[in-house]
Amino acid sequence: MKKRTILISGIISLAIALLLNVAIDQDAYSQELRFGFVNSGNIMVQFEDAQEAQRQFERIVVGWENELRERIQELQEQYDDFQARQGMMTEQARIEEQQRLVEKEQEINQFRMEKFGQGGEIVNEQERIFRPVREKILDAIEVIAQQENLNFVLDKTEDVPVLLYAERRFDITFKVLDYLKRGND
Repeated sequence: MKKRTILISGIISLAIALLLNVAIDQDAYSQELRFGFVNSGNIMVQFEDAQEAQRQFERIVVGWENELRERIQELQEQYDDFQARQGMMTEQARIEEQQRLVEKEQEINQFRMEKFGQGGEIVNEQERIFRPVREKILDAIEVIAQQENLNFVLDKTEDVPVLLYAERRFDITFKVLDYLKRGND
């Protein structure tokens, strides 16, 4: 399924490029359409700002995971204590304690959903932390594309290749990395 989606994406990209080529007027049609590509995966691994953003994001996630683990451990200890004492408790006290444990479990589940659930804080934090990095990378790609007189720059990641074929001479990944590392903001 994933390969089919990738192939379809590649075909759609090729179709768009061909349509753009046909849509160019006669004067511009005689000009060569130029494509470049980057491997955003390599950029994210090698660009220091991206590495720092990843470390910052991981610190936040690990903090939430630790807090969740502590809450679960505390609940388990309280439950074990309840199990040991329930024989000596009145029916009313046992019901109240069970209700308290259920509420505590619901709080834990709510925390889990708020932090890690669909649309949770993890998504917002990831966007907040990585947005400036993506903007820098896109700005660098635009600068390099203009310097290289490229009409299009496509992303060719290791995980999800969207190109069916690309000549190595159009790979501007190293130039984008060089630009970013030099700090040409």
